[in-house]
Amino acid sequence: MKDYVSVRNFFNRLGECLLSCSLLILFWRRNKVSDVSETRLIEVGVVDQSKKKHNKIKTSKYTFLMFVPKNLTEQFRRVVNFYFLFVTVIAIVIDSPVSPFTSIAPLSFMVLVTAVKQGYEDWLRHKADDKVNNQIVEIVHRGVIKEVRNSSIAPGTLVRVKRGREVPADIVLLCSAGEKGKCYVTTANLDGETNLKTLRVPPPLVGYTPDIIPSGIRIEVPHPVADLYTFYGRLEIPGLDSLPLNTDNIMLRGSRVKNTEWAIGCAVYTGEETKLALNSKYSGNKFSSSESAVNGFLVLLIYVLLFEMVGSFVAKILIEMWHPERLRYFGFDDIFPLTASSVFQDLLSFLLLYYYIIPISLYVTIELYKFIGALFIGWDEDLRCDETGRPAIANTSDLNEELGQVEVLFSDKTGTLTKNLMAFKACSIKGLIYEEREGRLYDTGRFEEPVDTLQTDIKFFFTIIALCHSVQVSNEDIKKLSAKLSGTGNLQLMNFFRRKKITKTNGSSNVIDSVTWNAILNENGSKMDYQGSSPDEKALVEAADRFQVTFLGDEGNNLVVKIGNDTEMYERLQIIEFTSERKRMSIIVRDKNGQIWLFCKGAESAVFPICKDSVLIQETERDVNTFANKGLRTLVIAYRQIPIEEYEKVAESIKLLDGKSATAVEDCLQDDVADTLASLRRAGIKTWVLTGDKVETAINVSQSCGHISENDRRMFLVSVEDELVLQQSLEMCRQAIDQPDYHDLTLVVDGVSMARILDTPHARDFVDISLKCSAVLCCRLSPIQKAKIVKLIKNSPERPITAAIGDGANDISMIQEAHVGFGIFGKEGHQAARSADFAFTKFSMVKKMLLVLGHWYYQRLATLVLYFFYKNLVLGNIMLFFQVNSAFSTQSVFDSMYLTFYNLLFTSVPCLVLSVTEQRWPADVLLRNPTLYRDIRKNRLLSWRYFGLWISAAVYHSILIYGFSSTIFTSGVISPDGKIVDLWSFGATLFHLMMVIVTMKLCLHARYHTLVFALTAILSLAAYIIFNTIYSLIYLQVDGDVLGTYTRLLASLPFWLLNLLLVAAALGPDYAMRMLVEMSSRGEPVGPTPRFKIVFRHNKMMRPPPALPSQLILPPLTTLKRAEKKYTRHN
Repeated sequence: MKDYVSVRNFFNRLGECLLSCSLLILFWRRNKVSDVSETRLIEVGVVDQSKKKHNKIKTSKYTFLMFVPKNLTEQFRRVVNFYFLFVTVIAIVIDSPVSPFTSIAPLSFMVLVTAVKQGYEDWLRHKADDKVNNQIVEIVHRGVIKEVRNSSIAPGTLVRVKRGREVPADIVLLCSAGEKGKCYVTTANLDGETNLKTLRVPPPLVGYTPDIIPSGIRIEVPHPVADLYTFYGRLEIPGLDSLPLNTDNIMLRGSRVKNTEWAIGCAVYTGEETKLALNSKYSGNKFSSSESAVNGFLVLLIYVLLFEMVGSFVAKILIEMWHPERLRYFGFDDIFPLTASSVFQDLLSFLLLYYYIIPISLYVTIELYKFIGALFIGWDEDLRCDETGRPAIANTSDLNEELGQVEVLFSDKTGTLTKNLMAFKACSIKGLIYEEREGRLYDTGRFEEPVDTLQTDIKFFFTIIALCHSVQVSNEDIKKLSAKLSGTGNLQLMNFFRRKKITKTNGSSNVIDSVTWNAILNENGSKMDYQGSSPDEKALVEAADRFQVTFLGDEGNNLVVKIGNDTEMYERLQIIEFTSERKRMSIIVRDKNGQIWLFCKGAESAVFPICKDSVLIQETERDVNTFANKGLRTLVIAYRQIPIEEYEKVAESIKLLDGKSATAVEDCLQDDVADTLASLRRAGIKTWVLTGDKVETAINVSQSCGHISENDRRMFLVSVEDELVLQQSLEMCRQAIDQPDYHDLTLVVDGVSMARILDTPHARDFVDISLKCSAVLCCRLSPIQKAKIVKLIKNSPERPITAAIGDGANDISMIQEAHVGFGIFGKEGHQAARSADFAFTKFSMVKKMLLVLGHWYYQRLATLVLYFFYKNLVLGNIMLFFQVNSAFSTQSVFDSMYLTFYNLLFTSVPCLVLSVTEQRWPADVLLRNPTLYRDIRKNRLLSWRYFGLWISAAVYHSILIYGFSSTIFTSGVISPDGKIVDLWSFGATLFHLMMVIVTMKLCLHARYHTLVFALTAILSLAAYIIFNTIYSLIYLQVDGDVLGTYTRLLASLPFWLLNLLLVAAALGPDYAMRMLVEMSSRGEPVGPTPRFKIVFRHNKMMRPPPALPSQLILPPLTTLKRAEKKYTRHN
């Protein structure tokens, strides 16, 4: 025994020792891996084929081989689908009271339709992915330029990007055709900004070309992070010290090369590792909030089903115990013993009889309705772009009804609310205001004729604009001008445009005669292509060009300007760039006469304090305020001539500037933006603007589009980094909201402050404050911050339904995070449109998408869902009533063929057609009365109140159908041929009456009767009658002998009298209730019912598919004009 204990202790200690060693090894390896994995080393031009990371993106869900198993798995993960599969298996296994075909056929059809729909949508995603992945890009391989597919780029690949092309991956810039290794890009797809950004080649590589790039260069970079504004790395060049890399050295995927012929860099992050992909967080499937309401109804009906099953089983046992003589009548001496098999047989038999109260075809009908509704979005002419003819697109059909539930709309600014286009509107020159109209400048004091822009003050004003900026002329225009000047003989200007060193000559050589200039510019298209780091500057320089002061470009410190018919060359002596602290830029130039000028341009708060002449300051300030009140962006321009002897002391001596002028530039809004935002506000939809722009810029645009008011009370959370300051700021905001007289509060917050709020306990306070504000403006946000804000509001305690709209790739994460995502086909790409749920070309189209289509689609879905529950509950109640009459014998009163086609064909088609065409209110009424949108929010039409009304109608109608039929059959007079009516005749009568009642109930509920719907309802009943007639004429025994049953009923007068009596008794109360509700809503006494009148009406809502004829409309009892007056009066 002791030996055994010793051996056991030995092995225990050995195990502990081995475990300690293994943990030590794992800890050591983990630290080693951690140390190594902090950065990655990439050798330029060398791609490790074994660890190649493709530049491939994927938004699709399925592959060809995995579509069937994956799709079936997803479908049967839905509880309802699994329930129907379970019932189908039971029908096959047990001795079913109905044919298993009644379960197999609807389930198979439902799965097939859903699979086809989802497969088609995923095929569209595959096409979009292939379009991006198969784009042709240029790479440098062993000094040779080659064209390859975008997806083949991997870390280490040398990529060449030409001017105007999009950067395919995150690449470190190594050489560029730009001057001094500069490369200019726009990042509208990343941060929404359209201004030029300057990138630079690392100094040792400036001037290198692709064929002479040193070999052996290595780049060390960290693992990819989502932050667009953070990058650091290390460049190792053989024989030189390593150089640090920062954001000025990396070209991000999605940016576009501008004003640079070509740029070459080494790919460091590709595919899903790029910053664009990390900020474009692809989310999983989105589900409509209406599904939760439908699931709640299903849960209730499942409890009802279980109660009916157990209750029927208990009732059957009690009846057999209390009335044994019934069994003796059938020849049984004693009651059947209770065994496990008999209990399961009875319970599952009752399940198969009653499970029809849960409509199996509901989901397949919803899928079809959504799919057809998505097609109608593409056919809608009002959502088609007038300029391009591009239609709206529904990338998914699962969220059609969610358009009617939106409570908060998150919008990007640049390219969404605005056109990415600045336009010069007016200016103030020495106290006089001039406005541009149709390309001409007018004095606002007299609009009879345009002013001469070459008069001294105006010419000098635009000359300052043409010189004081950071705008560049495109290389293409420079080449054109160089080619045109080659025959003029002016060597100085020829060398200028050829980018050669300019030698000083006499002033006369700086002038080209007017005939030559006019010929050159006319051949050049008379307009210059400017690229600027600021859209305001670009708009001002373009305005100067329109008014005969044209900036032709710069070379080194030489600036060439065409003024009227002459050209002048200025020497740039000093330049002080614009900064957020100074809020102005200044430039010192020497003109052709040798005079030195200081030009300054900036915000009035930064320029006025350094100006003299208080009278002119007051006049200019007055004009600036006038421009600002119109929502225009303003700049103040000042100047001073500097004596040559003072130039050396310019920093100390120049304190006061002379001239004062002002400019007014409009950030051009999308069409009808202000009206759209006002309508959304009336509809109860709160709009948030999330942008990457600066606070001042965002506020100006929000004011001009009507998102925020100039008279509102603003609360700012800007540049708050300290925890205590943030807490105090939030408390101040809460106090402002808690004031009894608060109204029109606007919250302005920036990205720095949001970084301190998101994912912290302060987030809850921010949500409480922001949701009580009339408008929220978030500035300087990264794309991932946009998505986090949407998620924060979406998951707040109030659980509002959110929507997001944007036009750039930087908006994808926000669009996909929201419940509903809208994408705009932007100028810089269609990534947002491809990733959104719905895509169109203009922001104003969201008005119809929400207020009209959202209202229609939600109301249609509510009708579809509630009607399906109603008609199936009528069927289930009749089955239950027959079980009561038959002592719970588990005998079905309906033939299995009836049960198979009831949901699959007879009653589904009219409801499907109505769900596609129903309009509770016409489009023009919904657009003029946005408050109607409030009536359907919070799933109001799918509330328990409406569900209870429909269920009450189902119970009432089923009682009437069964009660009247039982009474007629008890008298035995229904068959005039003297034959005794049997079970199947009774079942045929019940089913016929049920078909008539539920179909007419649907027609009575409809508000928009189209010819297609009317024909569908009539043909549905006719199809049933024809089918049942043929079925009763041939001997096809499925459950029982139905031969001749239905034909005998059709020849029976009591049967038709029963139809008339039952229709009046069942639908009379429904009709009377509708009349009372409509008359009371009009405030009129109940009078005679107006006659139905068939009228033609052109439907502008959509372009019908070729298969649909022109529509005939039966107007509702309440005329549309009276309904419109009522809602106009209430609102």
